[in-house]
Amino acid sequence: MKKIFLIIFMIVSLSVMQVCAFSPYVSYNQYFKSVNKTAKIVLIDINNHTIKPKVARAHEKIASADSLKHMADIKKTATNRVIGGINGTYFSAYDGSNLPYGTLIEDGKVVHIGNYGSVIGFTADNKMIIDNLNITIDGYVNNEKKFYAWGLNHPRNEKDAIVIYTHEYNAPISSKVSKAVMIEDGVVKNIVENQDNLWVSQNGFIIVFNEEVKYLVERFRIKDKVSYQCNFESKNIDQSVDNNVKRKDVKCAIGAGLSLIIDGKITANGSQEGFWESKINTSRAQRSFIGYTYENKLVMGTVSNANLKELSQICKEMNLKGAMCMDGGASSSLYYQGKYITSPGRNINNALVLTEEIINY
Repeated sequence: MKKIFLIIFMIVSLSVMQVCAFSPYVSYNQYFKSVNKTAKIVLIDINNHTIKPKVARAHEKIASADSLKHMADIKKTATNRVIGGINGTYFSAYDGSNLPYGTLIEDGKVVHIGNYGSVIGFTADNKMIIDNLNITIDGYVNNEKKFYAWGLNHPRNEKDAIVIYTHEYNAPISSKVSKAVMIEDGVVKNIVENQDNLWVSQNGFIIVFNEEVKYLVERFRIKDKVSYQCNFESKNIDQSVDNNVKRKDVKCAIGAGLSLIIDGKITANGSQEGFWESKINTSRAQRSFIGYTYENKLVMGTVSNANLKELSQICKEMNLKGAMCMDGGASSSLYYQGKYITSPGRNINNALVLTEEIINY
């Protein structure tokens, strides 16, 4: 009887080992004695290029909110399956605007900018980088640099602000007490002032010049060619080193909370990265984090009742090369194989979702 049990045990164990050996993704819980915390973890080997990271936005808008589950599930198509996802950046959850604070890059296009905290980026071949990222925007009229923009797809009330809106904004835009230059197919189609309910065309963008800078609109004429360029400055990871991942090569990115580890070193310091709230910097709370190993495997995780020091220690003990916080508290959520591992307490603005291409042999 004992021999039969041993044989069955060995067969089951071998089956589990084979699944773990051949599956490019797995979910598990890991206890960390040093901080007396258990992390819920999803580990995904994105060296498997059938796996793709995707930014998911609530209702395909910039300023909206939806469940992580729904945002993940709608990424499923006839040719891919959804592995899972994690909540994204901080956003205005309490004033009704649902505006995000972090950087979002989709298919190589910057669709929102948040110049504080850290950003995780993925290249076309799934190489990863986590670092503090600053993005500036230069604007061109007839191929000459004529203006710069403060931000992208994020309304600004400052009287000297200049903001670009793309079709991803997917909501009406106001030019009250300001002027707007409307571009379609790369040329100026209209210039308006003090108007509401402006919408960006599929192949265009709108530049809004607030009260103190609307005189700059004099530089534009109907049919002028207009374009803009985003410039990337990575603070800690030297972009001139050949082996380092280049920000210009990033095709998908999401920026959120402060960094935990950059290039193998603990960096958790909220005040240095633009965060001043104690609930982010020092308090214990439900936390979400994301990172990657030296073997370029993606880690998504959540930890209950943890502070930044404890969270960074967990990431260090996991031997992560890079790690950063996502939004926490009620936003913290982790989704895997059609189910919540960590259930959120509210809808969220955006998320990182991982899909896998279905290969039919």
